[in-house]
Amino acid sequence: MDPLYPWLVPQWPRFFTDGPVFHQGLVLAGTSGIGKREFAAMLAQRLLCPEPGELPCGRCRDCRLFAAGSHPDFHVLITEHERESCRLDLLSAYAARYPDRPGREGRSGPSRVITVEKIRLLIDRFYQSSHSASGRVALLAPSDRMNVNASNALLKLLEEPPPGARFVLVTDQPGSLLPTIRSRCVVETLTGPTAESSFEWLRGRTDADDSMIRDSVSSGMGPLDILADLESGTLSWQAANLGSLRDLCAGKGDPVALAESLAKQDPLPLLGWLQRLTGQLIRWQTAGGDAPWGVPERGEADCPSISPGALFALYDKIGFYRRIARDQLNLRLALEEILVALGEAALPGD
Repeated sequence: MDPLYPWLVPQWPRFFTDGPVFHQGLVLAGTSGIGKREFAAMLAQRLLCPEPGELPCGRCRDCRLFAAGSHPDFHVLITEHERESCRLDLLSAYAARYPDRPGREGRSGPSRVITVEKIRLLIDRFYQSSHSASGRVALLAPSDRMNVNASNALLKLLEEPPPGARFVLVTDQPGSLLPTIRSRCVVETLTGPTAESSFEWLRGRTDADDSMIRDSVSSGMGPLDILADLESGTLSWQAANLGSLRDLCAGKGDPVALAESLAKQDPLPLLGWLQRLTGQLIRWQTAGGDAPWGVPERGEADCPSISPGALFALYDKIGFYRRIARDQLNLRLALEEILVALGEAALPGD
């Protein structure tokens, strides 16, 4: 395993002090893009390592099997979409043991749901004998992508787990988990780096313009998500579309045409971006400061008079669409509703 990201290192000791001290179920929460999966994987390795110490030893048979992607007692359940896009190849390798149900290949894209079939397979394997004295560990990421049947099946396993079973549920939306699942787990929240630390870390890993990095950091994105978006060109695409959103805030533009254009993008990152932008508008309207992403300042001709209440409602609406995007979502119609609401909330001032 690679070392933890620098902002996560100080948070490790609260999970392990003088050997593993770990609840049966852990919900590992925190902002997207701060390294929760990498942290969770190292937690799993430490749980499976029989040697004493705060960190996995890296030398024993269990650690060697773990690093090779072949430890029989480490179980990873992620969505097919996550498996294709995961930054951590090790998790993708383990997730291959839990493929989607045959017959799903005809869909337009990889599944964004952790299905009940995967949970049932996990149950079958967990009730078999473990291969090491350290028990077994299941990692689910993002755990909020379980559908209702999968959540109920996991709940039964959490209620009656086999001896030595540990569960790590990774999510940036812990409120989307069933309350009964959360009640059987300890919820721990990892914190990301400060804005300045994130900026400096990113500057050392990309040639992108400093202003683009700062804008992304100020939006609340985690540094790993920012780096991925820089490498994929997503941030450049987002910057190119800010003008259209500014037009909507000035009472101009066509929200339906813009929705049709934006609907060609991956829904989850797109909706996350729109929700972050809405959050920036809320902070501007309620706390003051500089106008975000080029919206005209107060006193300028096109300065919008935005209703904070309408913005809060819009923020919640986008969050709702982000939650149901794991199932069936007509993205174009959802975007039309979002963009029309943005135009209505941000009417030009007198």
